[in-house]
Amino acid sequence: MNPDIAKIVNGENMPSPPTIAAKLLDLVNQPDARIADITKVISADPKLSAKLIDYCNSPIVASARTVGSLQQAIPLLGMRTLRLLSLSFSVMDTQGHAGFPYQEFWRRSLATAIAAKLIAKCAEQNADESFLLGLVFNIGAMGIGSAYPDELASRFEPEELLDKLSTNVEREICGAGRYEVGACLLDKWNFPPAMIQVLENYDPESTVMPSKLFCVSQQVGKLLLSAEPDEREIFGVRKSANELLGIDDDQFDTLFDAMINEWKGYEPLFKFESIAFDSIKELETRAKESMVRISLSMERTIREMSEQQHELRQMALLDSLTQLKNRSAFDAEVFQLSNQFRRECQSFGLIIADIDHFKIFNDTYGHAAGDSVLREVAACLKRNCRQYDRVYRFGGEEFVVLVGNCDYEATLKVAERLRNAVETLQVDFGGNSLCVTTSLGVCWVDRGRHDSFNALFEKADESLYEAKRKGRNNCVAITASSAMGAVINAAGSHPTGQPTIAGSAQ
Repeated sequence: MNPDIAKIVNGENMPSPPTIAAKLLDLVNQPDARIADITKVISADPKLSAKLIDYCNSPIVASARTVGSLQQAIPLLGMRTLRLLSLSFSVMDTQGHAGFPYQEFWRRSLATAIAAKLIAKCAEQNADESFLLGLVFNIGAMGIGSAYPDELASRFEPEELLDKLSTNVEREICGAGRYEVGACLLDKWNFPPAMIQVLENYDPESTVMPSKLFCVSQQVGKLLLSAEPDEREIFGVRKSANELLGIDDDQFDTLFDAMINEWKGYEPLFKFESIAFDSIKELETRAKESMVRISLSMERTIREMSEQQHELRQMALLDSLTQLKNRSAFDAEVFQLSNQFRRECQSFGLIIADIDHFKIFNDTYGHAAGDSVLREVAACLKRNCRQYDRVYRFGGEEFVVLVGNCDYEATLKVAERLRNAVETLQVDFGGNSLCVTTSLGVCWVDRGRHDSFNALFEKADESLYEAKRKGRNNCVAITASSAMGAVINAAGSHPTGQPTIAGSAQ
């Protein structure tokens, strides 16, 4: 035996089947065992006896009369079924130390066992032996889970362990997979050699009948217990059953419905969680409804994400302090707009506005005062622009206004209106009324005729510089066709010195 496997199989945490199961295994391996010997062993376990009686009275057997004792159950089941069924029920009491989900493990194992039994009948294999082997087919996973509880706990949450534990993970943890470990466990527990050999040689890719049978049985058992299967899962199981075992869709439907009925007979025996459907057709209907819900949910999620992305994009283009569009928005929009004006032969104006002596507000009253001035000036500019004009905070104390569809005189009037509105603005801060002025540089474009927006911006910036040179609180304009040095004084000069603060000591 592989040393890694021996460490698991012989480890102190390895669960052992109940004593009654060990005795039954001895009898199963004795072809000449008498029914009286088996009855004696079963009778020593009232719990097992009760389960066998309940089984006989369940829809699985569909007995014509009620069975009230073990003696009545024995002739109804027959010698072979009695041996394997009692062994199966006994093995399901195998439990180990806390940390492994034994109850859910045996629930899933029973689903595989039922599938194996009914598929074996279709494939003309031994149904009772297939049931028992299906029940213990993944026993190696229990062994590994019991031997390495800490390693598994560090990787998986308890409720996801059985879903995510795979043969690849098992080999990473202990150097062996569940089927290798399972075969050694069954050998230790004295299971029939033929069953051990099936587990030893199991390969889901193999064309050998036992491997094909249990490959499909595990898939069908998983589908039986699926809470919310999707149509692809159902299609995949149908395809495997057809390709590996030649079971067509009608046969599969009959087989699966028989599994459901048998499962419902076992549920009260082991107090397992019920399944919520009564036929494969109902399961497929639920899967389709689930897909519709998922599709609607995905559409809603995509729509919400799209809306959120749009909001984020819009937020990214807004200056958080002034709520005006920011430099990024300016860069993204103005070149496209200027090209549009050029294509449509539309006259437009570019205005750069700069707050005069802004540094004094920060130096005298702190940056909070400067922020208040910026917010108020931004709001003032936006109020005094036309609805379809664009206002941006370009950076620092500088703002840009794009005025579309206007002649030269109208552009100058817009600039002068902005200058005058800011001049009359008073910003209340800390009991002081802060007076603010701006200097504005304007570049006007006749019928969209310009070579480069960058050149227009440079001209507007040159006009702004001239407005400040003339004493600030001033508008100066130039046309796109003018020479760079020919700056036109477009509005009256309103020179101002330092910003005044009403209501405070000068």
